[in-house]
Amino acid sequence: MSMHTELWFPNVIWSAILNSADNQELKNFAYDLQKIDKGVNISNYGGWQSNAISSGQNVAIDNLVSDLNSRIDFCCKQTGLPKLQLYNIWLNINPPNAYNHLHNHVGSVLSGVYYIDAEENQGNIQFERSDGAENFLPTPEKSTYFSCTRATYKSKTNALYIFPSWLKHNVEGNKSKNDRISISFNYGEKR
Repeated sequence: MSMHTELWFPNVIWSAILNSADNQELKNFAYDLQKIDKGVNISNYGGWQSNAISSGQNVAIDNLVSDLNSRIDFCCKQTGLPKLQLYNIWLNINPPNAYNHLHNHVGSVLSGVYYIDAEENQGNIQFERSDGAENFLPTPEKSTYFSCTRATYKSKTNALYIFPSWLKHNVEGNKSKNDRISISFNYGEKR
């Protein structure tokens, strides 16, 4: 039997390993900035999120943004979106037991995270299905992209994840003795 299949309303998560970022400089900048920036409390519990970082504030971040711009352009071309611009970028330092509760990024189109310093047991990022399918799906014989209700990606140094801003996500608690350091960002329509 032959049937035509179409995937409507899919959620896409792009991933890559970046080896071009200067993680040591980014880490040093994160700790230096934490000393002078009270930060904000949006999705973080027990950790620190910086205020938005401006272009020219740090060369390593500017270089990372240049790389992110080309990757976001790739995502836009692949999905038929117009060219997007960086709205904001910020640093996260999550010490032991810190986590990020379930949230999304209202006001942007694509969001993402790059892990500057992360290891086993520091909490993975989890994306939640939000279409209510869990109320309709029978217990699947095996978990597939169609039937699962959560997707988990490892937080590991050099990992980059880009996703639609409406996709709800959380980051598990840091169960290690070291800080998990990442940088998050939002892209949206050109203003």
